[in-house]
Amino acid sequence: MDVPRELQYNGHWKMAVWALRVGYVRLAVAIAGFIVMWLGSTPRVLAVGEIIWLAAAAAAAAAVTLAGFFRSRHELPEPQLGFWSMRFILIHDTVHARPLAPRS
Repeated sequence: MDVPRELQYNGHWKMAVWALRVGYVRLAVAIAGFIVMWLGSTPRVLAVGEIIWLAAAAAAAAAVTLAGFFRSRHELPEPQLGFWSMRFILIHDTVHARPLAPRS
């Protein structure tokens, strides 16, 4: 995947990548919560905790991801990448960690 070098060192991009990773963790916790509830856990306690966790974490992770995404796109030199290609790069970067290379 051809990623602009500017994105590797962009703080906003790193923020978007980590916020999306937090979103992945939130999704895993939500799925685990539903499995535990399905297996017979106390539904009221779990349901309240699940709703609070989902609402707060989803809103925060989505807002931070979007803010980092749009700020990093704005800081790219012309011609800027399209939204879809940057979206695929963002998803790729959240799954595949890159080694830090020194700036030249």
